[in-house]
Amino acid sequence: MDAIRKVYQYAQPNLTLISWMGMLGFPLYYIVWEYLFPQPYENLPLRLFCSAFFALVLFRDQLPVRLKQYNDVIYQVAITLGLPFFFFFMLLMNDWSYVWVMSYMSATFLHILLVHMTRVVFAQAIVALSSAVLFAWIAKGYQFDMMVDWAHLPIFLFVYVFGNLCYSRNQDEHETKTSLAKSFGAGIAHEMRNPLSCLCSSIDVIQSTLPKPSDDENERYSLSKEDLSMLRGVSDEAMKIIYAGNDTIDLLLTSIDENRVSRATFKRHSAHKVIASAIESFSYKGRFEQRTIHLALKNDFQFLGSDTLLKYVMYNLFKNAFDHRKLEALRIDVTIEAGAQGHRIIVKDNGNGIAPDVLKNIYQDFYTTGKSGSYGLGLPFCRKVMKSFGGKIRCTSELGKGATFTLSLPSLDSDASRNIMKDLTSLKSILTISDRPLISTRAWLLAARLGFKPQTITFNEALKRQEHEFEYDLVFIDLDSPSLSNHELIDLKRLLEFTEARIVLLYQADDNAHIKTQFSNQVFVKESEWQDAPDQLLENLLFDSDFVATVPHAKPVEVTGKRTVMLVDDNTSVRKLTRLLLEKQGFSVIEKENGQQVIESFGLHHVDMILMDIEMPVMDGIEATKQIRASNHANSLVPIIAHTGDSSQTTLDKIENAGMNDYIVKPANVARLFDKLSHWA
Repeated sequence: MDAIRKVYQYAQPNLTLISWMGMLGFPLYYIVWEYLFPQPYENLPLRLFCSAFFALVLFRDQLPVRLKQYNDVIYQVAITLGLPFFFFFMLLMNDWSYVWVMSYMSATFLHILLVHMTRVVFAQAIVALSSAVLFAWIAKGYQFDMMVDWAHLPIFLFVYVFGNLCYSRNQDEHETKTSLAKSFGAGIAHEMRNPLSCLCSSIDVIQSTLPKPSDDENERYSLSKEDLSMLRGVSDEAMKIIYAGNDTIDLLLTSIDENRVSRATFKRHSAHKVIASAIESFSYKGRFEQRTIHLALKNDFQFLGSDTLLKYVMYNLFKNAFDHRKLEALRIDVTIEAGAQGHRIIVKDNGNGIAPDVLKNIYQDFYTTGKSGSYGLGLPFCRKVMKSFGGKIRCTSELGKGATFTLSLPSLDSDASRNIMKDLTSLKSILTISDRPLISTRAWLLAARLGFKPQTITFNEALKRQEHEFEYDLVFIDLDSPSLSNHELIDLKRLLEFTEARIVLLYQADDNAHIKTQFSNQVFVKESEWQDAPDQLLENLLFDSDFVATVPHAKPVEVTGKRTVMLVDDNTSVRKLTRLLLEKQGFSVIEKENGQQVIESFGLHHVDMILMDIEMPVMDGIEATKQIRASNHANSLVPIIAHTGDSSQTTLDKIENAGMNDYIVKPANVARLFDKLSHWA
C-alpha cells in the first residue's frame, strides 16, 4: 500500500491530464479503428468500461468521502486496466497485427513513465497480461491457435526490463538529489536553532530587566546605569546573532553547487579566532558540557576560506563527539598549530571511537551509524568544505579509545591559496568613479594584470544611476576629481548608502575636505598607496576579514508634520516591531496584512508612503503595486518601498517594473530603514 500511495503521489501533478486522455481517448479511438482504419476486432463496451475508470480519476475530488480514501487504488486499477490489460487483450484479439503491436509498445512505455516504480510496474504487468490471455482465450472460444506470436515476446521483455532499469536509475538519482536537498534543509533548520535560542535568551534578559508596570500606573519608570548598559550590550549581541544567522542561511543554502562549495565569500581569517568563537557559540546541553572542550594554541595562522563554514565543520565534529561519548567523562582536545608546509587543526576525543568498517564510509553521502535524527550529511559536507579551502580532513580512530580528526589547511602563500585567490579575484566586480582619466587608466591596467573586469564611470554618470545598479564588491571613489562638489558627494552617498560593496575613498592630501563625508562600509586609501602597491592593496580590500565596517547609529528622521505610513506585511511580529520603531520616530502607521486589503482600503486613508512586503497570501506586493499605479486615484503615485527578503536581480526587476520607488532588504538595519523613509517622506 505504501508503494501504491507513492505512485499516486508521483502522478498527482499530471492526474488531470492523464484522466482526460483516458476518458476521451478510449471512445475516440474506437471511431479511428472501426471506421477510419478498420481493424479485425473492436470492443466498444470494453473501451467505455476503461473510460469510466479514468472518469473516476478525473472527478476524484467530487467523489463521496467513503470513495475518496481509495483514490490511489482507483488510479492503479485504471492504469492496469487501461494500459497493459486493454492493449495486450486487443493485440491478442487482432492476431498480433502491426497496428496493435505498435500500440502495445506505446502503452508499455507510457505504463513505465506513469508508474515509475519497477516492482509495481512488473506486478501490474503480470496481473494484466495473465488476465488478458485468459479473457482472450475465452473470447476466442477456448482456442489458443495463433494467440501468441512468440517472436515478439523477447522484444516486449527487453522493453520492460531495460526500460524499467534505465528509468528507475534516473528516478533513484532524482530522489537522491531531492533527499539531499530536504536533508540539507533539515540541517540548516537545526543549525538555526542555536541563534534563535540565543535571541530568546536575549529577549528574556531584556524583559527581566525592564521595570514592570505597577498598580499606580506611573507614566515614567527608572533604570539604573548598570541596567541600561546591560540592555545596550544585550541588544548589540542580539543584532550580531541575527546577522550571523543570516550569514549561515545564505552560506548553507547557496554553498552546494554540483557537489562543490561556493568560494564567493572567502576571506582571510585567524584560525584561533574562528575556533574559539565556535567553541563559545556551540549549542551545549548543559554548562558542564562546555568544560569538556579544551583549546590548545601552539601557533595561530591565517587561512583563506569562510569562517561560518569552518564553524560548521567544528560544530559537526563536536556534535559527533557528544553523540558517541562513553559513560566516563568526555574530553575533547582542540589543537591549533602552524607549520612551514601547512597548518593543522586537530580535534581529539576519548569517546567510543569508530569501527574500521564504519570509518571507511563516514565521508559518503547519506551514510549514518543508525543514530535517530542523523541525515548522514555532516562529515561529507565537512570534507567538501575542507576541499574548497584547498585542504583536507582525515580521521584516525581505535574502537573504544576515541577518534582524532585532523583538518589540514594550506598556508596563505601556498600555490593552493594563491590559485583560489586568483580565481576569486577574476570573479569580483569593481567600479571606479572618477573624472580623471589617469585614475580610470590605472583601474583598467590593474584589471588587465589581475584578470577581473572593471567598470569606470564619471560622477555625472554615477548620479544618473539607481541604487540597485551599485551592486559591486568594491567601489572606488576619487575624492580629488576636479568637478566633484560637496553636494554631488552627498547625493552619491545617498545612492551608495545601501550597497553591500566596500567603499574605497581615494584621496591625495590628508586635509582633503571631502573626507568628512561618511559612507557606510568605507575605507580611506591614499592615492600614492594605490599607485605604489595596487596588487597588495586590492588583495587586502577583497580578502582581509579584519576590516570592520562602520555602521551608523539610527538617527531620528527629519519629518515635517505628521507623516502616515501604510505598513503591509503578512507577518504579525514584523508589523508589530516595525510599527513601534516608526511610531517612535513620529510616523502615523496603518497596518495591512496583504495586498488585497491595501486595494480595498486605498481610497479610505491618506497615506504619504507605503512600506510593502513582496511575498504575501491573497495578493502579493507586486500585484498590489501594479493595481495602485493603474488606478485613477489621486494618490496613485504615492511612494511605495518594497520590503523584501529576496534581493536577487529577478526580484529587483519585478520591483522596478511594478512601479515601486525603492526597496529595502530584510532584516533591515534601523538606520537604513529610517534613511529610506526620510528620503521619501
